[in-house]
Amino acid sequence: MEDLFSCTCPCCGGSLKFEASLQKVKCEYCDTEYEVSDLKELNASSNTIEDNTEWETAATDEFSESDSLNVYLCETCGGEVMCDENTTSTTCPYCGNPVLLKGRLTGGLKPNYIIPFKLEKDAAKDNLGKYFKGKILLPNDFKKLNEVKEVTSLYVPYWIFDASVNGMAHFGATKRRTWTDSNYRYTETRYYKVIRGGNIAFEHLPVDASKKMDDKMMESIEPFNFSEAKDYNNAYIVGYAADKYDVSKEETFERANVRIKEGTVDAFRSTIHGYSTVTFENANINYESNSAAYAMYPVWTLNSEYKEKKFQFAMNGQTGKIVGNLPISGIKSFLWFFFSFLLITGAVFGITYAIASEEEMGLVIAIVAGLVIGIASAIGILVGLRRQMKPVRFQHGASNYVVPNSLNITYSRDIYLYRKVTKTALPKSNSSNRR
Repeated sequence: MEDLFSCTCPCCGGSLKFEASLQKVKCEYCDTEYEVSDLKELNASSNTIEDNTEWETAATDEFSESDSLNVYLCETCGGEVMCDENTTSTTCPYCGNPVLLKGRLTGGLKPNYIIPFKLEKDAAKDNLGKYFKGKILLPNDFKKLNEVKEVTSLYVPYWIFDASVNGMAHFGATKRRTWTDSNYRYTETRYYKVIRGGNIAFEHLPVDASKKMDDKMMESIEPFNFSEAKDYNNAYIVGYAADKYDVSKEETFERANVRIKEGTVDAFRSTIHGYSTVTFENANINYESNSAAYAMYPVWTLNSEYKEKKFQFAMNGQTGKIVGNLPISGIKSFLWFFFSFLLITGAVFGITYAIASEEEMGLVIAIVAGLVIGIASAIGILVGLRRQMKPVRFQHGASNYVVPNSLNITYSRDIYLYRKVTKTALPKSNSSNRR
């Protein structure tokens, strides 16, 4: 049975906890406050943690894939603490003393950086209530019947990536113009090949390194502000749960590459102006340099239950951003679609009929236009409202992690290809009908 590392107050022996509001460690019994820098002995007291950790060579095949629980003995009260293989910090269920598990942050497992919690449990609950507001399709009784079962703080492991890249991206673009004569409306479309090349840098792009955490949810609570990151110190995780990584650096390369390449294409796209449409076609992105570090970021998870269904929410423990998928009311969805359809269809019908009423098929044209535009618009509105209820998704690109002023366009070319002209007959004028 492994030992636990107890975090006790040097003054009274009481349990210590990192206070997010103070950004200090505080004794829960005598209220003595300690600067994190004054508690470096927390690191030194465990001779299995080395300050010169080389995370680049951290081996990953040493971790077991077993889901079995390990049993530890609390040094404060002698009680047994059970946890899984990835837990590095927890609380004794008998005496409430925060504890660190010896041997869990050793060697290559020691993080390089940590962003301390800035928001406490009450903020997580308050932000969850605010999160429900404005959700039009939320069932009326959700707020009343939704019961928060568990609120947990956790330092989630991340691999964070820095990269300098260069490349070339190809886009298809068009320019459109229209004009009319007495009989037709003409539309000219000019087609172009647009090429942009150059280099750009990204820093501190995070990729979730814990298998137990939902990757989409962890990306949805981004961004984290790395400017507030600290060199790792055990004192920051006192009183909080913390996991070691169980997804290797190499396993996260693919996700980091996808976001960096998307971010590069987005940056090149932002330099293209003056076109009606711009469509990405292909790109060749190469890395000039790249590196990865191991960090712990603060996350609050809130688990709730509504009509025997479980819902999970996550809050960024630094910024307070909260996300989670919500139930959708079928009745509200139908009503929003139905009334949107009626309103838009009626408006389009009225406008179209006023213009084409003198035409032989004017009524038919107005009805068809109203139905088509009404259905399409109502569907668009409903899709937008439903997306508001399901915000948990992988993030596109890496715009939050671009190094300021690092974009350098070294190649820019716009090539005209060809043009097409289409014409549409105009409705006959009233005078023509009378003649």
